[in-house]
Amino acid sequence: MKAAYLKAKYQFEVRDVELREPDRNEVEVAVKACGFCGHDNILANYAATEWEPFGHEFAGVITKIGADVRNVAVGDRVAIETSTFNPYSDAALNGRPDLCTDCTDYMKRKEGDTMGFAERTIVPANLVVNIRDLSFEEACILEPMGVAADLILTADIHLNDDVLLLGAGPIGLMAMQMAKKSGARHIYVAQHSGSKARVDLAYKFGADDVIFTDKEDLEKYPFPRGGVDKVLVTSPPSTIDLATRVTNPGGKVAFLGIGYGDRAKATFDSNIVHLRKISIIGSNAIPALYFPRCIDLLEAGMVDVKSLISHRFKLEDLPTAMAQYLAEKDKAVKAIMVNE
Repeated sequence: MKAAYLKAKYQFEVRDVELREPDRNEVEVAVKACGFCGHDNILANYAATEWEPFGHEFAGVITKIGADVRNVAVGDRVAIETSTFNPYSDAALNGRPDLCTDCTDYMKRKEGDTMGFAERTIVPANLVVNIRDLSFEEACILEPMGVAADLILTADIHLNDDVLLLGAGPIGLMAMQMAKKSGARHIYVAQHSGSKARVDLAYKFGADDVIFTDKEDLEKYPFPRGGVDKVLVTSPPSTIDLATRVTNPGGKVAFLGIGYGDRAKATFDSNIVHLRKISIIGSNAIPALYFPRCIDLLEAGMVDVKSLISHRFKLEDLPTAMAQYLAEKDKAVKAIMVNE
């Protein structure tokens, strides 16, 4: 069978590999669709110093099950949570499964295992979720959609809030749709002008305005209330400072941007945070909690994920397709592999 691997800087290859049999509490999944995400991009850009498999946003069909698996059967259509909580952990038993650190984690694979960018992969059975009648393309976006849901719940958006989104990537574009449905009065998007496709989608999904951060000073933007009540930060950690500067007194900055090494560090003016009583809150969708809720939202047509897909490709075409996707910055939003 075939599986894809990456290495910094932006090297991709597809290999012929052998796949082991699933253990007693594992299943084998034939991957039907897999999304390329921001974490994959960070690995390909600088973090993956050696060749490694990749892809954790995927959906497919169960082809084999381990001897002790009871929650799913061969032939079931499923999506994969990146992680799930231990129901017997102190955090879960105290009513906060979201704080569990003793998680089953798909990213902690066994030596030699493939990941989502492959024909087939091995998955712990407690990470698979039935996708009902969703298409595989929609279902492979459930994982980042759950991240967006966690961001919205962390920000605690209320009726009549003015909301700013920093970074109109796929997660941000899903989050702004949820913010609108949660009662936000105005939604503003701060984004580089070089991505026409993302700007167009921001307006399609209800943005009142898109502010080009490479052309305008966000601090001088004429927000009706002087600033905004909630900021959703899906951009790098370095933008937290800017987020606090445009946040109204008593506002919240919900942050999930990822960086490694020095890129994970952020500085901000503590007096702004202190005197305005601003809360900076981290959002982390590990463990994953919201797949059923996200499936409900997709079935109800409340969040549009299909419009996010800008590039589709087959596994065998991945190296060429990724080069094209990464080069077409004005068109790129979400790239997915489709194995049909």
